Amino acid sequence: MIDMRARALLKILRDLGCVEVRQVGSHVRVQCGTCLTTVPVHAGEELGKGLLRSIERDLEPCLGKGWLKRGG
Repeated sequence: MIDMRARALLKILRDLGCVEVRQVGSHVRVQCGTCLTTVPVHAGEELGKGLLRSIERDLEPCLGKGWLKRGG
């Protein structure tokens, strides 16, 4: 799994056709087709490996297996 910051992940998701549907505080809700996930955006912090894997699993039904490796 690669080290990644939230803004970089959000850019990858936008490039894949996902949309940011809302933001509450530092959490951005992202929708890809029928799949939804939440990305915490904390300045200067990397996303943890477990969190990144969880986001990847949330979006796999819509983006396909291994989408993060292809997009990143």
